[in-house]
Amino acid sequence: MIDFAFLKSKIKEQWRLSAHSVHGEDHWHQVMRNGLFLSKKTGADETVVKLFALFHDSCRLDDLYDGEHGSRSADLAEKWRGVYYELDDGRFRKLYHACRYHTHEHSAGDATIDTCYDADRLDLGRVGFILDPERFATPYGKKLAVLSHQVSPDQVRDFLLEYFREKDF
Repeated sequence: MIDFAFLKSKIKEQWRLSAHSVHGEDHWHQVMRNGLFLSKKTGADETVVKLFALFHDSCRLDDLYDGEHGSRSADLAEKWRGVYYELDDGRFRKLYHACRYHTHEHSAGDATIDTCYDADRLDLGRVGFILDPERFATPYGKKLAVLSHQVSPDQVRDFLLEYFREKDF
């Protein structure tokens, strides 16, 4: 069993950006909510999705452009595997791939990895991006992106927050 609260505390210890970063803890929580919501439809591995939410932006050096943050984050996940959390080889390969390529790859063709990608993309509205359904990897991510054109991205985010109100991440 992974202690996600402990793991999050370790990630926060090595975090280099401000506490108010658009890629920080609030974003990690939203990506986790998005991913768990999508997982109900895609059948994605929820443990990998939750780990992705914590790790994917964990090694950013800049809030604007940091093209190598995914690679650094994947490497951190690898370094901490067996130290702060356990994950079998197959699931770890998915986590590593999702972290490493989440900004460079449209789709991996794997439900878990693609759910991770869409969980992150669904939160792009927080920085003013209009969600483009064609850039989503899962049919359910695409549907939520279309929905964001009918309501604001903040309303999609609020819906997901309400959906998971009882959950503690």
